[in-house]
Amino acid sequence: MTFTPVEDRRRKQRNIVYLAFGILVFLYTIKFSFPQHTALSVYQDYSDKPSAYSPAGHGRPQEAASTPPAAAAAAAAAAVSTTKSHSSEPTMGTYKPPGGNEPVETFNGTITNKAAIIIETRFRTNLVPLILHFSTVLGPSWPILIYTSAESVGMFSTSAALSRHLHSGLIQIRILPSSVLFTNSNSVNEFMTQKWLWESLAPAEHILIFQSDSMLCANAARSIEDFFDYDLVGAPIRKDLGQGYNGGLSLRKRSTTLRVLKEWKWSVQDGDRFEDQWYYNRFYKLQAREKQAGKSPHDEGAINLPNMEIARTFSVETIDYPHPLGVHQVHRWIGEGMVSLDEWCPEYKLCSKDPIKDT
Repeated sequence: MTFTPVEDRRRKQRNIVYLAFGILVFLYTIKFSFPQHTALSVYQDYSDKPSAYSPAGHGRPQEAASTPPAAAAAAAAAAVSTTKSHSSEPTMGTYKPPGGNEPVETFNGTITNKAAIIIETRFRTNLVPLILHFSTVLGPSWPILIYTSAESVGMFSTSAALSRHLHSGLIQIRILPSSVLFTNSNSVNEFMTQKWLWESLAPAEHILIFQSDSMLCANAARSIEDFFDYDLVGAPIRKDLGQGYNGGLSLRKRSTTLRVLKEWKWSVQDGDRFEDQWYYNRFYKLQAREKQAGKSPHDEGAINLPNMEIARTFSVETIDYPHPLGVHQVHRWIGEGMVSLDEWCPEYKLCSKDPIKDT
């Protein structure tokens, strides 16, 4: 079949138009599928390795994203760490939050000078949401360590959100010794006053302890770091109920705690029925010795305990404060206290209502 010169020219022009149209379709397909890339970078940046966890929230590990719930238990087990921290050398990264000018420290899997811990072996539906909330409020420089029994690891294996944090190392699971059984409040007191826990937290110095009936308030203007000068701080205990600070949401210096355990052994005595009051009384004794020696609480290495006014800005339980950083056992509150809590710290609804019973 032969074409006239005019028909041949039209055919070539038509083919060029079809080719150009096909190229445009290809380019727009690439652009819509990969909006942050060009057609070339899609191939240049391709990798079959999982992407790293992004603290700024711009990415997620490929493994965590594609792992089905049935395989999540294996991922959780792989994230379980031993009784010792991975390394004593602090290693931190940084990221710049959107709209921020100053870089922020981020945690990359190595315990440094601070850590938050929760000790829980009982299943409760609020536990994973509560832990994830604490992680959000504390920020990306705070590792969270979950101490639990080998039999209870499975309850942390079904959440995709938690799996991402386990994969990044921001949250870690640590197995309690098989001999540890929490049957009542006294068994908890005994465990908290043994060296095993505090030695396993090395090299962290500032330890935030939280329980499933505690909460940090996202509306708070202050942060946990604002209380690092103190050796022990928690919700102040009302005088008719005891003295010191409640340990259910408390910040403690590990070195001072080990100093107490080196000199005293746990025993139930008048005024010392609970581990938090037991520790407070011994911190107070050590501070009294230092005062007699002419040492001020503000001196380097001296024990520094906050007064009630400062302690209640940290956490509230039996002594009210309108805008605390945290709360503990809030379901025991009634009346106007609950109304203000709904406005200031609505997250309290994640707190559990069934603490370990006293015996």
